[in-house]
Amino acid sequence: MSKAGRTDMLTLMAMHWNQQKIYTLAITLTRRYQKTTKALQNQLLNLESLKVELAVTESQLEDWLNEVKEWADTATTTTNDADALASRIEVLVASIKRRSQRLYKDTDGNKGRARIRRKIREEKGTLTSIVEKYNRMVPNTETLCLETILSGETAWPWQLPHSDSVNFRTKRKAFDIMMSLRRLQEEQKILVAEMNNHWRYLSTRADALRELSCCFAKETIKNSQCGLTEEGLKGLQCIIHRKQRKSEI
Repeated sequence: MSKAGRTDMLTLMAMHWNQQKIYTLAITLTRRYQKTTKALQNQLLNLESLKVELAVTESQLEDWLNEVKEWADTATTTTNDADALASRIEVLVASIKRRSQRLYKDTDGNKGRARIRRKIREEKGTLTSIVEKYNRMVPNTETLCLETILSGETAWPWQLPHSDSVNFRTKRKAFDIMMSLRRLQEEQKILVAEMNNHWRYLSTRADALRELSCCFAKETIKNSQCGLTEEGLKGLQCIIHRKQRKSEI
């Protein structure tokens, strides 16, 4: 096949693909909206359960959210402070475990899983470097083992100072739920807007179809009095098809 032939074939395939996407867009948007709404309801239940479990208010959750954001903005891997290293280790371990749980739970495609695995490898490399630095800085305390802290719930050799006596992992869990909730709410708004736009598009096409139907009826009545031949009917069909193409443009 020539280069021009391949280009034409790819163009036709792309046009057919786009046309099929238009035909199924209503169903796709509906299913996506149902899936998003269900996930949003689940996250709302998770948030309410967390609030009951920890006996916290909405304002306290907002404070935790801001605290996690501030820590993420100021934390670095180059700091020489042992407390900062300990905090960084705890967050990295929680992040690796969270990504490992999401690997097959929330991701269907191979590309998504490959992206998560790459992030896990990067975070493990960072965690290894920080653990080694921490172990060199605290020789008199129990050193950390990478395999041990990633295997399950770890009794850390330090205790992070928090005025509200809530550990950082719990705050990070609340942070994840609240951010997921906000993302789902934003996605729901976008889907509603897209569904509204598609409905307007379909309404426009329906109006054009009604106009064509009226046009066809008028042309048929008008010409039926003159007694159209077979060739005349074909010509009438060509006129209607031409008007239909113009309305689509």
